[in-house]
Amino acid sequence: MFEITNENENIEFKNAQNGELPQNIWECITAFSNADGGFIYFGVDSKGKVIGVEEDLRDRLMTNLTSYCLSAFNHKIYVEITSEGKIIKSFIPPAPAALRPIYSKSRGFPKGGKVRIGSSNVDLDDEWLRKFSIAARGGAELVTFNGDYHKYFDDEYIKNYLGIVKEKRGNVYKGLQVEEILTKLRAIVPNGMTFFGLLAFSNTYGLQELTAPTVDIAITQYAGNSKVNPNDIEEVSVDDKEFVGNTVVQFSEAEKFILSKLPIRSRVEGGGKRARYLAIPKVAIREALANAIAHRDYSTYSGRIQIDIYSDRMEFTNPGRSIIPIDQLEKAHPEARNPLLMNYLRDLDITEHRGRGIRTIKSSLRAAGLAEPKFENRHDWFVVTIYSSAFINDDNQVWLKRFQAFALSEKQLKALVYIRSNLSGINNSEYRDINNMNDVGDDRRANIELNRLVKLNFIQKVNENKLRRYVLALKYS
Repeated sequence: MFEITNENENIEFKNAQNGELPQNIWECITAFSNADGGFIYFGVDSKGKVIGVEEDLRDRLMTNLTSYCLSAFNHKIYVEITSEGKIIKSFIPPAPAALRPIYSKSRGFPKGGKVRIGSSNVDLDDEWLRKFSIAARGGAELVTFNGDYHKYFDDEYIKNYLGIVKEKRGNVYKGLQVEEILTKLRAIVPNGMTFFGLLAFSNTYGLQELTAPTVDIAITQYAGNSKVNPNDIEEVSVDDKEFVGNTVVQFSEAEKFILSKLPIRSRVEGGGKRARYLAIPKVAIREALANAIAHRDYSTYSGRIQIDIYSDRMEFTNPGRSIIPIDQLEKAHPEARNPLLMNYLRDLDITEHRGRGIRTIKSSLRAAGLAEPKFENRHDWFVVTIYSSAFINDDNQVWLKRFQAFALSEKQLKALVYIRSNLSGINNSEYRDINNMNDVGDDRRANIELNRLVKLNFIQKVNENKLRRYVLALKYS
């Protein structure tokens, strides 16, 4: 049964009632081929309504599509087609990096090609052509830069890394000179160095000087939950800082800066001992930051790794969509956009073992009673959002102190602040929404957490069943 209602990054609908291929069919075929692949559903209108393809026209449509994909483009496209009831479902596979960009021969290059971003088929501009060219040559890590690597590398980072490798793997480079080792690591080439070499061993200025100023990390803290402060529209940010140098320096300095922004919480444990801890687990911050560095698309200089700290969340954004579908991040076999950098960071214990980073973020936040993190592609960016009441404004933080002795979860604290700011209160759906609770059974979990607040007399129920809402108890309003 057909249940998809919206087009997205890998789904497009086509009417095709008359059994003919739409004139613009080349757009989504090239767009999917030049991205992650995708499905075209024939017999469905743009709003997701099933129109169907007449039975006597289906075979002709499937034959025409197969023939078109094999002959109309600069490389053959082997489309997979199935008939599902009144609908024709076709899968356009992603083209290998060496064959991209795919384009319509009759329209020529580059006008005859598109690339899929969200639910749109966008033009192939110079930035995309540059990306495809780099990918075809083995990826951004192997892009070379002419010059004497001694001028741009920091010997201390080379020495430190080789010491760690010796500790972990023994004398694998026994008898080799440093230059021979760097060549084996693919950090240098004759008369130059690679992008990976700069990412790993650059001195203070080398990486940004030879590539671009945007190959860095920027962190911005805002007063509220958006980039505009409603109380002071001229205020740009509370704090703003950029971190340059190689990836190890960027990681360590950015991590320190983020952790300096996190409040310290305390709780009484067994035996009456008071324990102090960060409002957001350090391991979650480390993994989100390491993920952004390791999986960034280094073939583009149009954007940098950006970390935004808001009053209710942190967003880690890096250029480059996830190369694994979002819904398979925890299940799929791990893939690396930058395998050399990934191995390097793993040797330094900056990144997790294969495929464990996302699970570590989720499990550490869950153990801390925080809301589920959010992973998403936004256009050509990958974004990790960590929700927390840690950055709630000072007035609300002072107000929340009255609940400190009751060991409330972060989700419950956030709900209390929400109710305080919204006189109409909150319902189960809104509770789940502000806490990013999207899993099966979360409606029941939300009820349990709200009912605990009721039992503690912090909030009270208004109305019943579907109309039920929760408002602050009078003494707290």
